[in-house]
Amino acid sequence: MNLKDELALELENTRRDFHHLLDSVPEALYAHPSTNPAWTVGDVLYHITLGPVALRFEIWMLLHARGLFQLAMNDLTSGMFNWVNARFARRGKRVTRRGLRKAYETGHTGILSGLKQMREEDFARSIVYPNSFVSELAGEVSIERLYRYVSGHFEVHAAQISNDLSHHDDTKA
Repeated sequence: MNLKDELALELENTRRDFHHLLDSVPEALYAHPSTNPAWTVGDVLYHITLGPVALRFEIWMLLHARGLFQLAMNDLTSGMFNWVNARFARRGKRVTRRGLRKAYETGHTGILSGLKQMREEDFARSIVYPNSFVSELAGEVSIERLYRYVSGHFEVHAAQISNDLSHHDDTKA
């Protein structure tokens, strides 16, 4: 199995796991607080759907506008990134299971499309992420690692939601 096939399988497994997670969370719990004090459970679910879209854009930037991307990846812009990230994720009261499913599928289709077009030699291209931007990606980050982070990002937030659900008696709602 080559790297593209391995990454495609990882993305498909993450897609499957997202749908399992989504099916396990009653819509009635979307408005409940999560362990992140700024977000509801629905906000976290919506945030997960943004991962593939954002990472596809970052991969494109690394390939086609590396200098601009490197310029933007600094401590000064990280505050703005975090503000935008939080603003877009705060949709818990307006999201539905159907909308979340559609949003994830759109992002998943896009990142798979980018993967299919990727040249083998491009997977090693990299950029430095500051710790303040995305702490899990701090340091030298290759395109391969960005593709793998779709799964890592999902796993972090899936664990958070599982923890949130364990604190609610109405998970069967």
